[in-house]
Amino acid sequence: MTQEVLTQERTWQGTAVSSGVAHAVVHVLREDFDEPDADPITAEEVEAELARWHTAMDATHREIEQLKEMVSTEERSAEADIFDTHLLILEDMSIRKHVEKTVREKLICVDAIYYRLMCKHMDALRGLADSYLRERFLDIKDITHRVMRHLRGELLQHPMFDDPVIIVAHDLTPSDTVQLDRSKVLGFAIETGSGNSHAAIIARSLGLPAVVRLHGITDELHSGDPVLLDGDEGALILNPTPATLSKYRSREQLAEKRDDALHETRHQPSVTLDGMAIQVCANAEFVEEMGDIRDSGAAHVGLFRTEFLYLEDPAGTEDWLADNYTRAVKIIAPGQVIFRTLDIGGDKVDEQLASEQEPNPFLGWRGIRVSLGRRDMFKRQLRALLRAAAHGPIGIMFPMVSDVGEVRAAKELLAECANELSAEGYPPPQQVEIGAMIEIPSAALTADLIATEVDFFSLGTNDLVQYTLAVDRLNERVADLYSPTHPAVLRLIALTVEAARRAGIRVCICGEMAADVEVLPLLIGLGLDELSVSTGQISRVKHAIRKLNASECRSIIDACRHLGCPKEILGLSRTMAHEMYPDLFE
Repeated sequence: MTQEVLTQERTWQGTAVSSGVAHAVVHVLREDFDEPDADPITAEEVEAELARWHTAMDATHREIEQLKEMVSTEERSAEADIFDTHLLILEDMSIRKHVEKTVREKLICVDAIYYRLMCKHMDALRGLADSYLRERFLDIKDITHRVMRHLRGELLQHPMFDDPVIIVAHDLTPSDTVQLDRSKVLGFAIETGSGNSHAAIIARSLGLPAVVRLHGITDELHSGDPVLLDGDEGALILNPTPATLSKYRSREQLAEKRDDALHETRHQPSVTLDGMAIQVCANAEFVEEMGDIRDSGAAHVGLFRTEFLYLEDPAGTEDWLADNYTRAVKIIAPGQVIFRTLDIGGDKVDEQLASEQEPNPFLGWRGIRVSLGRRDMFKRQLRALLRAAAHGPIGIMFPMVSDVGEVRAAKELLAECANELSAEGYPPPQQVEIGAMIEIPSAALTADLIATEVDFFSLGTNDLVQYTLAVDRLNERVADLYSPTHPAVLRLIALTVEAARRAGIRVCICGEMAADVEVLPLLIGLGLDELSVSTGQISRVKHAIRKLNASECRSIIDACRHLGCPKEILGLSRTMAHEMYPDLFE
C-alpha cells in the first residue's frame, strides 16, 4: 500500500511560460543544504561510501583551485588568500580522519557524519566577537555547502547526471544557466517567477518547455523522480501513468505536425499582405546556437547577450573573447551579429561585483553604467568585438542607456580601442554599426537626441515595461501588473519609432514582446522595422506577419489611443490575431 501511494500520479498546476512537453527524471537544485538523514549502511558498503565522499572532496578541491586561479592577480590577491584558507579547511587531516573513523564505527552514511561534524565547527565560531573567527565560520560554511552539494550531485558546475533531466529549482539565475550542461536539460520547473523571469526567457531561447509558480516542488520532489512537464498547460505530473503518457504522445504528434509545416516556410520573406517588409531576427546567448540560427530563417542575429560568456569566465582574456565572438560572426556571415555589451546587474549578478549589497540592484549599477565604471573590462570587450568584426559585419549596442552622454562616452572608448588595434597591426573591421537599447523611459523620451549618435535602436521591452510601470517582473506578487500593452508603454515605443524615422535609422524590438503573436498587430501598427525573437519562434512570427495587413494594424493603434485599460488594448490586438492566423492558437 505504501509503495502504491509513493508511485501514485500527482499533478502540480503552475504558469506555462515556454511551450512544449518533456518526459524525464528530475534533477533538483536546492538553494541551501538541509541536514541529511542518518541512513544506516552495512559493513560491506563502508568503502564505497567513503569513496563517494572522497570523490566529492576531490571535486570540491578542483573547483576551489579553479576559482583561485581565476583571481590570482596582484590586484585580487586578497581573494586568492580566501581560497587558500578554503583549501586548508578542506585538507584538514583531523576532519578527514574523524569522518572515516565515525563512518566505520557507527555504520551511518557519510553525508550525515560529515555534515554534523562541520556544523559543530560552525557552532563553535558562530556569533563570536572576533572578526577573524567570524570569517572562519563563513569559510567553513562555504566549504560544507560545496561538499554537500557534490555529495548530492547538485552542484551546477559539475552536474552529476548522465541522462537527460528536467531541472527543478526555486529559481534559476543567469549564472546557473551558464554552468548547466544544457545538452542534458529537457525543461525547467520553477517554484517562483513569471513569463518574463530569466528562467522563462532562457527556456524559450533554448526551445525548452518551462513552467513557473510551482509552489513547494523543491520540497516535494527528489532527484530521480519521473515527471512529465507540460509547458503548454502549465502542469507538472509526477509518476505519469501509461494512459497519461499516451494522451500526451498524441498531442505531441499533432504539435510536431504543425511545427513541421511552419518550418517548411521559415525561409520565406516576412512581408505583410499590403507589402510592408519586417525583418525577423534571432536572440542568442551562446555561440553554440549560431548553427541553428543560420538554418532558422532569421534575417540575422538581432541580439547576442554577451554577459553569458562573461559569466562563464569573468576572467576571460581578450583573446578568448575575440575567439568566441569571431566564431559567432563567421557562422552567421554575411549576415550581421548584433552584440549587446555587458548587461551585468539586476538579475544577472556577478559575484565579483556583488561584494557591496545594493538596496535595489535593478535601479543601481548595471548595464552601461558598469561598463563605463570599469573601463579596463569594457575596453577588453570592445577590442575583442572589433577584432571579430574583421570577419563579418557586426553591430555593437549599449544596454541601459539613460541619456545621450553615455552613448557618446561609450563611442569615444570604442574609437580609442579601434586606434589601438590599428596601431598594433590588427586587420580593420568590415562593418560596425552602433546601436542604443531603449529600455528606460528617459531614453525613450530623449530618443530624438540619442538617434543622432547611433545607427539603430533596439527596444528592450522587458525592462521598458518594468521601469515604466514600476513592476519588478521577477516579483511574483506584482508580476500580474506587468503589461506590455499598457498605454504608457505603447506611447514610449511610438515616441522611439518616430524619433528613429526622423533620424533615418531603423528600430527593432528584442524583448519578449516581439515573440508574442497576440500583440504582433500592435507592433506592426506602431511601425517597427525588425523583431528579434528566440530561434524557436522565428517561423511562427514570420507566418503571422504574412497573414496581417499593416494598414489594418495601424487602425488598431488609432483605436487604442484613447483606451486606458491594457486589457482592452490587448483584447483588440488578440481578436485580430486569432482571426488572421487561428492555426497558431490551436
